[in-house]
Amino acid sequence: MSTSERVNKLKAAMQGMAGVPEPQATPPPVRAVEPVPPEKSAPSALAPSRRGKRNVSAYIDATAAKQLRLLAVERDASTQGLIEEALNDLFRKYNKSPIA
Repeated sequence: MSTSERVNKLKAAMQGMAGVPEPQATPPPVRAVEPVPPEKSAPSALAPSRRGKRNVSAYIDATAAKQLRLLAVERDASTQGLIEEALNDLFRKYNKSPIA
């Protein structure tokens, strides 16, 4: 007995146990689906505080990230606030206006 014969017998037995009728020899005709016109995209759900801003990220050492979070807790500040402060210090160092 070939593998395909065994698979077919097993499939028939499983369908019989589940009460599933044998599949039809020819599948029913497929009805064509009309394409749905794209809807006007709603504006993104961007928080008002983020409008006009860009995300800047960096991979830093785990110890530095932990130290930044600890400093934020000690100063009762956000990590974003501390990073903005650091960027402004960097801008001043290179004679750029502090805008962060």
